[in-house]
Amino acid sequence: MNDAKRILVITLSNIGDVILTLPVIGALQHNFKYASIDVVVGPRAKEVFETDPRINKMYIYDKASSLIQKVKLILRLKRNNYDLAVDLRNGLLGFFIGSKFLAKIILKSPEDIVHKVDFHLHKIKALGLDVNFHSYPIWINQIDADNMSKLLKKRGISDSEKIVCVSPGAKSHIKRWKEDGFTKACDRLIDEFNIKVLFVGDASDHQICNRIINSMKNYAVSISGQTNLRELAWCIKRSNLLITNDSAPLHIAGSVGTPSIAIFGPTDYRKYGPREGLGIAIYRKLHCSPCEVSLCRYNLECMKAIEVDEVFEATKKILKGELK
Repeated sequence: MNDAKRILVITLSNIGDVILTLPVIGALQHNFKYASIDVVVGPRAKEVFETDPRINKMYIYDKASSLIQKVKLILRLKRNNYDLAVDLRNGLLGFFIGSKFLAKIILKSPEDIVHKVDFHLHKIKALGLDVNFHSYPIWINQIDADNMSKLLKKRGISDSEKIVCVSPGAKSHIKRWKEDGFTKACDRLIDEFNIKVLFVGDASDHQICNRIINSMKNYAVSISGQTNLRELAWCIKRSNLLITNDSAPLHIAGSVGTPSIAIFGPTDYRKYGPREGLGIAIYRKLHCSPCEVSLCRYNLECMKAIEVDEVFEATKKILKGELK
């Protein structure tokens, strides 16, 4: 396997989940410096790889597609004669492809492995590979960078100004911190640090961003729904800090190396929160949290109990360079 030349990584479907698997590709690049790496990804997360020159070829796997379409994809992949397949979906696709080596399915990680990044890396550690954290940041091309620099200038933010990105949305509403909490924290940030606040997210976050901005006494900018994934990654990389719920921007920040304040309630910060040295997770340990369920029986007390002072003090710590 040491001379593997063609590698397939079967990754996941949701953007945040896919970003958490990127260190696996970084580790594979480190261990197989001359190998060609292909990826299989869900349609919602194709933006992660579609302009990435480090990836040889991207294949889309849509679990809602017909059986015939799935068989065609399997046959197409099988013809590529991969030396190694790493199936992070823990499904049967890797077996059907028939590579020379296949990373084993691991449904439950050892007790000492908690974070999802470490869980994914554990899968290839079983192959005897070096899995020390190998960065594989989201690819941002120059066109994306230029587009966003121009957009921010139009909105009154120059290249030299410090900014804090704020992502108040989340796919699940129970993972959203209170809107007035974001309002107060952002106003205090602007008052104390004279810093520009930039609200980010996808099109579904447009309304929540506007509601918060309209309730603020200070000026802030929203570009929610106005960027592609790579442009969003550039904005987060450009910022001094990200304040966010448990959502895709949190994982983007981890990928591009921007520290984050991550507000957690029903989900487990130990699995999905900022890795050591890359931010602070804020959570309230209650009898029911983290419950990791889609419906709350206790009126979202774990999120409501998080105070503005906690979030603001954490942001101060990072902006003053006190994060270790």
